[in-house]
Amino acid sequence: MDLSVCIITKNENEKLKRCLKSLAFLKADIVVVDTGFNDETRKIVTELNGRYFTFEWCDDFSAARNYSLEQAYYDDIMVIDSDEWLDEKEMTFNKAALESFIRRDLYTLACCYQVNIEPNLAYGEYHAVVPRIFSKKYFHYEGKAHEQPVSLMKDVNSRTITVELKMYHDGYAGAGVVKAKSKRNLALLLQDLKNDEHNIYLLFQVGMSYLNLEQYELALKYFEEELANRNFNYSYVYAYDVCYGYLKALLNLGQTDLVLAKLTYFAKKFPNLADFWYDAGDFYLKLNRINQAVEAFRRAVKCSQVTLVGKDGDFAYYNLGKIYAYLGDFQQASYYYKQCSADFGPAQTELLALRQRQFSQAVTVYILDTLKDERALIKTLTSLETLPFTKLVLSQKAYPQAILGKSKLVQLEPSALNEYLKQTTNYSLVLYSGESLVDLDLGKLKAVLESKLALSGYGLVFSPNQVKVLGYRSFYHELRLATGTAHEFQAGLLQATSDTKEVLIPLTIESPIEVRASLDFSKTSSVYATLLFIEGNYTNALKYYQSYLKDCDYGLEESLHSVANAILASVFSDQIDWLEPYLETWTQFYQNFAIYQFSLGHYLKKIGKKQAAQQAFREAKRLANSLNPIINEED
Repeated sequence: MDLSVCIITKNENEKLKRCLKSLAFLKADIVVVDTGFNDETRKIVTELNGRYFTFEWCDDFSAARNYSLEQAYYDDIMVIDSDEWLDEKEMTFNKAALESFIRRDLYTLACCYQVNIEPNLAYGEYHAVVPRIFSKKYFHYEGKAHEQPVSLMKDVNSRTITVELKMYHDGYAGAGVVKAKSKRNLALLLQDLKNDEHNIYLLFQVGMSYLNLEQYELALKYFEEELANRNFNYSYVYAYDVCYGYLKALLNLGQTDLVLAKLTYFAKKFPNLADFWYDAGDFYLKLNRINQAVEAFRRAVKCSQVTLVGKDGDFAYYNLGKIYAYLGDFQQASYYYKQCSADFGPAQTELLALRQRQFSQAVTVYILDTLKDERALIKTLTSLETLPFTKLVLSQKAYPQAILGKSKLVQLEPSALNEYLKQTTNYSLVLYSGESLVDLDLGKLKAVLESKLALSGYGLVFSPNQVKVLGYRSFYHELRLATGTAHEFQAGLLQATSDTKEVLIPLTIESPIEVRASLDFSKTSSVYATLLFIEGNYTNALKYYQSYLKDCDYGLEESLHSVANAILASVFSDQIDWLEPYLETWTQFYQNFAIYQFSLGHYLKKIGKKQAAQQAFREAKRLANSLNPIINEED
């Protein structure tokens, strides 16, 4: 390509190497002017097919630029800095853009897009429009710092166009680098300003340099002079940067009323610029004008013009999400986070945190202190430490905060749970002091709760018993997760009061015998008979099981367990004569359940039918669907 690419550099060898490699596809004349006289730079340039020159630095960027133009083989020039590069994925587009420019008249100055990015950040690219492509016959550089190409022919009308070419830039990454370069450039800019004190471009760059150096009074002085200059035009490429710098200086100087007034004024100048509306939202936030900030961010995403990619989308949506999360409107916050791109990390992080927060607020754990025993309560609270939910202890006993930890104490009887159930809109998880949460899969629980249905959640509960063949443990499902007003607490248990969807929840609780004994179970319930059973009081357990089984619904799980335990209680208490008339009916209902076959096996063994007993035990093992792993493994 008949094009010379001109670069000035100083001690930036790694970045220069990246730059030169990105230019190889152009097969152009590459001119590198080194103001640092670095041998390693010479080697890199030579190895990568460039031509190396040196220039004695004289505090004048234009002088170095113009020297590089003098060394160029071709009239058509593209200027690029050593901390810039072309993306290899855009090779075809960039080549076409350059070839298109070369065919134009010589009076044309072409701008391209400088994409300022931060290393290690995959989002937020600032697209500045910068003049970089021209004919050296008709243009040269002026300005000691922030130098610009200027027409050599004062009486010829040159024109400026923008070509679809992107130069990526990371030379100003980091606040320390920005301050250092601003300090360096400021001295040079002030020298130029002495000779041309009303130059609006110089006024802008001096103001920005003072702003970067956090010298806000001086920055404001130059921005005000810029905006008051009759030659200033809001259509200039850098016009919005002037306004933004002016607003930022005002804000840092505490002139908040003027900031608000100027935001209203500038809105008329940049009605379709996303950068303005996004930055306005940021200013409004800093001034605690939440409603105006929301409106500004919403305007930003509707704009068709943008300089910093993301202010018209991801950044604005992200800030809207943050605002609504702060206001406690998680539904709106979630909506705006979801509008962000899937690869926009901050929104995805906040969305995950929001979901966790919503999840943590979806459940309240109630610990009912029926034992009124400090050690029992500590045991329960310790098992709940990792849960993200609010925990309330209902107890008539006062406990020090050191014991309660992050839990809250409500000095009421456990039966006061009913009052909470009448008012709550979230889910209630119930444990009794002395119990331990053995296992809870939060991920699966979250999936259950996301249905937002009226649920009756049954968890797995196990208690010690006196029965060796059961592994000294009894297992059963018990209602422990309730949906608000659809439940009540009665006779020591949660009970559904309206139609709910019954689900198994991924939860396991150990409930000691003394805890079960402290609950005011109804003597007509199967749970009361089971309490007597696990205590080893088989005679009385059998009596209450028999009472329950007279009118029970055989389709319930508690009926299955009652039948199985009643058979075992009969065997252990030598009261088996009553069983025979019921076995046919029970077998009809429960022959496909391991726990029933296991208990039947012990009955058959008791009456001397060893072969039939062995068959029942084998069937229990084959079915392997008992809550008690001992039964599934019994040989």
